Amino acid sequence: MAIKTVRGKHPGMTALKSALLTAATLLACGSAAGQAFPTRPITVIYNNLAGSGGDILTRLGSAEASRILGQPVIVENRAGANGRLGLAALRAAPGDAHVLNVVNNALVVFQPIADTAFKFEPEKDYVPVSVLFESPLVLTASPAMPFRDMKGLIGYAKTNPGKLNFAITAGASSHFLAERLTRALDIKVTLIPYKGENAGTAAMLGGQTDLLFGTVVKPLVDAGKMVALATTGGTRWKPFPDTPTLREAGVPFAAPVWYPMIAPAGTPAAVVKVLNAAFEQAYRTPEVAKRLDDMGFTAPSMAPAETLAYVRSELDAWRPVIQSAGIKLE
Repeated sequence: MAIKTVRGKHPGMTALKSALLTAATLLACGSAAGQAFPTRPITVIYNNLAGSGGDILTRLGSAEASRILGQPVIVENRAGANGRLGLAALRAAPGDAHVLNVVNNALVVFQPIADTAFKFEPEKDYVPVSVLFESPLVLTASPAMPFRDMKGLIGYAKTNPGKLNFAITAGASSHFLAERLTRALDIKVTLIPYKGENAGTAAMLGGQTDLLFGTVVKPLVDAGKMVALATTGGTRWKPFPDTPTLREAGVPFAAPVWYPMIAPAGTPAAVVKVLNAAFEQAYRTPEVAKRLDDMGFTAPSMAPAETLAYVRSELDAWRPVIQSAGIKLE
């Protein structure tokens, strides 16, 4: 008996073909999106002064990222307004990530807590791309002071309340760390705001201030123009191997300064992923990695989701500290 084969559409095969077609379309779209970015030069705004450690490393990483992305990556300095001046360009930019900001944790963590009028929330107002690099700060003193360690600082400050001048940059990490330090030690000092670390350093060298949280100060410490008292990292800082951390000196906290790259709100996840990969690769290149190491910085490796989680965890950790201390920005 002959068996007749009926050729027709099998429901299962039709569904399979449809699924495969959909997957292929999505992959093609994703590939096209990746190839479409960037379509023109990228502007990276560094929200601080030229010549600082963060500025130097932003420029080095951006030069490498330019090679990786195949488009110029141009760094612009826009300092001022507690580091917020550069945010105007980010807020006005379309969500295609051709305008980016490199900021520090003061702008995304400390200031939104201390200034209730400053609304700046992750995902709502910006998209975190990556934490590009970080470093501790070093607490330094003028060599004119009669102390050379934390114990001496505490004793002098207790005996001479309000006499010590502490150079800060208003709204920057140095401001919040100085506030937290003086409260933790229960000492009274006078906080004097300067326009950036360079200005505070010049003031110390000129004899106008006594204490400073600094980053690029090793040459001055080595030359005897500053005295290193402690560093703010969780472990000893490579440029200052003989200088204790604050925790080792009996101060119960650690707080490095970290520098995230942020993109405009609404930037597609695929574009954020491209940027994250490019800058992660840039900071792993031998030349940039060596410069990081020489300056005492490290480059954390964080995916976009990890960066977002880190920002949120830091907000949660610092909010009770800043609020209980009554630290406010006007």
